Amino acid sequence: MIADKLALETGAPVRRRRPPVSSTVPLAKALPVAQVRVESPLPHLDRVFDYGVPESLDLAAQPGVRVRVRFAGRLLNGLIVARSLESSVESSLRPLERVLSPEPVLTDEVSLLVSAVADRYAGSFWDVMRAAVPPRHARAEASVATVDSGAILPREDDEEAWARYQRGRVLYGRALAGGITGVRGVWSAAPAHPWTADVAAIVRAVLSRPTGGVLVIVPDAWDVARVTAALEDCAGTMAVLTADLGPERRYREFLRVLRGAVRLVVGTRGAVFAPVRDLALTIVWNDGDEALWEPHAPYWNARDVAALRSHLTGCGLLVGSPARSVEAESWCASGWAQSISPSRQTLRVDAPVIRALEIQDEARDEAAASARIPHTAWLVAKEGLRSGPVLIQVARRGYLPSLACVGCREPARCACGGPLSLAAGRRVAVCGWCGALSGSWSCPRCGADRFRAVAIGIERTAEEFGRAFKGERIVWSSGEQVKREVGEQPAIVIATAGAEPTAAGGYAAVVILDARGSMMRQSLRAMEESAHRWFSAALLARPRAHVVVTADTGAPAVQALVRWDASWLAARELAERASAGMPPATRVAVLRGAPEDIDDVARALEVPHRLLGPVGGRAIVTVRREDGPALGRELRAISVVRSAKSGPGKPVTVTMDPRDIDT
Repeated sequence: MIADKLALETGAPVRRRRPPVSSTVPLAKALPVAQVRVESPLPHLDRVFDYGVPESLDLAAQPGVRVRVRFAGRLLNGLIVARSLESSVESSLRPLERVLSPEPVLTDEVSLLVSAVADRYAGSFWDVMRAAVPPRHARAEASVATVDSGAILPREDDEEAWARYQRGRVLYGRALAGGITGVRGVWSAAPAHPWTADVAAIVRAVLSRPTGGVLVIVPDAWDVARVTAALEDCAGTMAVLTADLGPERRYREFLRVLRGAVRLVVGTRGAVFAPVRDLALTIVWNDGDEALWEPHAPYWNARDVAALRSHLTGCGLLVGSPARSVEAESWCASGWAQSISPSRQTLRVDAPVIRALEIQDEARDEAAASARIPHTAWLVAKEGLRSGPVLIQVARRGYLPSLACVGCREPARCACGGPLSLAAGRRVAVCGWCGALSGSWSCPRCGADRFRAVAIGIERTAEEFGRAFKGERIVWSSGEQVKREVGEQPAIVIATAGAEPTAAGGYAAVVILDARGSMMRQSLRAMEESAHRWFSAALLARPRAHVVVTADTGAPAVQALVRWDASWLAARELAERASAGMPPATRVAVLRGAPEDIDDVARALEVPHRLLGPVGGRAIVTVRREDGPALGRELRAISVVRSAKSGPGKPVTVTMDPRDIDT
């Protein structure tokens, strides 16, 4: 069960002694010992240190406040995590130097969560804490109001939003009745319906009660803007926590949450640690998105942190996605969470009509099997333009982003080893690494001096559709030029995956290009990510609109899209990974460093494991699912021991349960 998987083990009790009373600095009479986490990047200093609480700081030096302490002759920042009557050390205690701010920024609940995340991901307390608590801003502390706007009234159509789902009415009813605590669901979005409306409906239901807070985690700032727009009526009790707010505003929003001025928090991955009072429900949208993975040590992801918080506190958890991640499906398979999918009635009325490549297409069009844009796709796009905008989803940016030799088909590379690509309107390829032009390029293998396109980007696709549909408006969205919304007038909208604009009233038709290539990538998540891209595009279509996917109809991801059954594909992928001993059926740690250092770490492991490598400075350690907590603790302890040694060994980077073990 997931509770066992996420369970924490406490250490052996430590014998406590009363601290010797300093004759020069009188200590507080009640709870004179402060247990402090000193800010340090060294793993062997990642523990609690005891300090004396001067009588003059007794009122200010409360658990959770920032302090200044003397450590090894230097003044360092720290956090008080607890106050106690006795100390574990025999020598006299150094007193706290001063309290930096009386604001208790680290609550007991968040402190427990930060420690649990550090254990699970073999990291340090401070590496996690930096994401949980923003830096102090003095001006913000003096300008935060503590007034809550009160209860929120649900709308008449909120229940209908969840009536589209199996078990949806039951979920909404429990939220409305105040019984959402302890509920865990994995939700696949319904077609032709904005997911933000689902989020807003369940949030209003929880906030309609006099108590209970809600935390909504989304991948990026655009999703935050969409959610806050859908929850405009909750603005008085809502805080927004994103990395791009700026230091003062971010800290001010954090303090509003900390002081109980708001009951709703909407934010990106770091907001999963927000100190929401009386947290009743956490919602994580699009849990497979790469933006929800922390890029810095210890490389946690928001979905699993939210699950850990649900386990520790008992709050409800709702994880949603256009499709379904394999990890979330494993929760349903274990019984820890319930699957929430669109009802059959909803699919009959709203699901798009999916068309993939079949034998009949090849009989009518001999080039359909190999053409990037088959005749069926042109016809669907032409018909869709009669009534509204048409979405064309492509896989790559640029014009011709990948080139190969026309003779031997080897990838075309610069003298520096970098890949060559061709920009729009250019006849000379350019290197993606050094930027050099390759006007006199020749293949080192066969001597040919011409290229062929391996992949076609959005710019070339826009050019092709512009020639085919002369006079039609062409809109494209990609990379730094992302367009968020388009109107309901006819237009060809060409976008890379993840940059698709929303259309007023939905798209009249959707064409998914490069579908075969996305499934053939050398990645454990190739099938899962392909389905995610396709479901995301199909969600933007009108009810019963036509969607063409340029892949064979027999592919599992295509079958899942045709039936609109993302949970079936996720369950199939989960079974295949379990048979191969791959995550999430197992727990994985990726070790990076010098081969001799990796071997040193692997030899120190006592938990039963399998070691793959090291190869190229990387090794993979796999253990049974139930041994995952032990693996994380052992790797963390090994890092502490290696850090304390003054030897020739270099650090080994540990990544627990990475999103992609192929890179």
